[in-house]
Amino acid sequence: MKQTRDEKPEHFSVKVSCDICKQWRDVDLDAIIARKGADFSLVNRRARCKLTRGCRGWNRFFYQGGVMRPLWTQEQVEKWMRADAARRSAEKLGREKVVPLLRGRDFRLDPPPRGIDQLLWAVCTDEERRELIRRRG
Repeated sequence: MKQTRDEKPEHFSVKVSCDICKQWRDVDLDAIIARKGADFSLVNRRARCKLTRGCRGWNRFFYQGGVMRPLWTQEQVEKWMRADAARRSAEKLGREKVVPLLRGRDFRLDPPPRGIDQLLWAVCTDEERRELIRRRG
C-alpha cells in the first residue's frame, strides 16, 4: 500500500462508504499504513460501519482516479452476500428461539449490577436476578 500511495497521481483518492447509512469519508492512507503496515491492502476488504454511531452497515472502499471505482471483485461480493445471508439466517433462528422464552415476561429498565448483561437483567425475574448476582460472586 505504501508504494501505491507514494506513486499515486495528485487527483487520486481513496474513500470509504457505508451501504446502510450512506455516509462517505476520505481514507487516511498514512494512518492505515502506520497501523497495519506497508503491505496492507484495502482490496476486497470491508469493515463494520464506524462512520455513523450505531450503524450496523458495512464500510467498503473505493478509489478515485477521475471516477470512483470499487476496490473489490465480483467474486468477493458473492462471498460477502453469502456471509450476510448466513448471518441474517442465524439471527432469525436466534430470534425464533428467544421470543417464546420472553413471552409473558416484564422488561424492566433498571440498571444491572456491574458485570451483568443489561438485556439479560432486563428480562429476568427477581429470583433469576438473585441467582445472577450470586453466581457473579
